[in-house]
Amino acid sequence: MPTTIANAAPGDTCTEFRVKVMVFSPESGFKFDVTVQRKCFPTKFLVIFNLFKKIGNEFVQIVSVEFEAEKKEDKKAVETIATTGVNLLQSRAFTKKVFPLVKASAPETKIDNEISKTIKL
Repeated sequence: MPTTIANAAPGDTCTEFRVKVMVFSPESGFKFDVTVQRKCFPTKFLVIFNLFKKIGNEFVQIVSVEFEAEKKEDKKAVETIATTGVNLLQSRAFTKKVFPLVKASAPETKIDNEISKTIKL
């Protein structure tokens, strides 16, 4: 990866972070994790959904979905998940609504809409 330099404006502070907030096995032979990431300059909040499938004796990542929180309410929801974790309703929605869409390779807009609904629960 090449070196990158970003100049911050005076008084502008931002700390990048990446927090794994959920690891779950929704059905035999699969597992997924949900990670919250904040990037700086410009500040962006992401929810990353990684799906793994058991192949042989190990789990291999088969797909990664990055949801960028663009709306104000989505950003606030992602910030809350980063500080308090995934609540019970969100956990159920990731398992019962997001996981099947990602597993079935649903269209990106459908997955995006479902993640947006899920993080606001």
